[in-house]
Amino acid sequence: MKRLILALLITAAPIAVYADYSEHIASQEGGNSYSIFNTNGGSAVGKYQITAGTWANLGYFQYNGSGSKGDWSNYSVTDKGRAAGVNSLNDLRFSAAGASLQDRANLELASQNWASMSSSTRGLVGQTINGVTVTQEGLLSASHFLGAGALNDWVASGFDPSALPASYLTANGFSSYAELQNYIMKRMASANGQTYAGLDGSDTGGASGEGMYDATSNFPGLGTKRPVLIREVPPFQGERQTL
Repeated sequence: MKRLILALLITAAPIAVYADYSEHIASQEGGNSYSIFNTNGGSAVGKYQITAGTWANLGYFQYNGSGSKGDWSNYSVTDKGRAAGVNSLNDLRFSAAGASLQDRANLELASQNWASMSSSTRGLVGQTINGVTVTQEGLLSASHFLGAGALNDWVASGFDPSALPASYLTANGFSSYAELQNYIMKRMASANGQTYAGLDGSDTGGASGEGMYDATSNFPGLGTKRPVLIREVPPFQGERQTL
């Protein structure tokens, strides 16, 4: 993707702009499956692997006030969700209305993440980090994975991955902060059609959207996709607070 997608945050943008961004996120998350469900201990669901807590933050589901926020049985559909034609988690996963809502929610999440980025983070657009040109798409992809708050922390630290909680390693199958750093940079590069060789010179993938791993145990049906970050607290996906 070469075009900025800022237009999608404020007004109607060309369909191709929406499609480019959405397909990139899908390539990093749930592939082409709207029904896929994370069985690795989290609640991420669908093409964009949006967690239950984030669905609640977007207003389509609500937490019922008791039990784990990572357990879908503790959530119910809101009026906003029903107005979109979704009356249950199964509707979200298996119906045409659910597929349409997933596409819409992915863009709404991008809008919220962009609004939550610090001026320092957004000011990186056009700069180069570790050989990767920073774009709006790249920042949005990184925030979909990390959460906007954690992305801001990473930027404020001078791009030091150890500024992120160690739980980011365990929740996503990384053995070191170097692997986490490589993955963040790879996502940012891939979002703009670039490649990234990795801090150690090894190829971590590029514009093809391939996952970091040849195989990932317990991930439902997508062997090259990473396990999904399991944090379930607002505002967006990968916040630093614990459950």
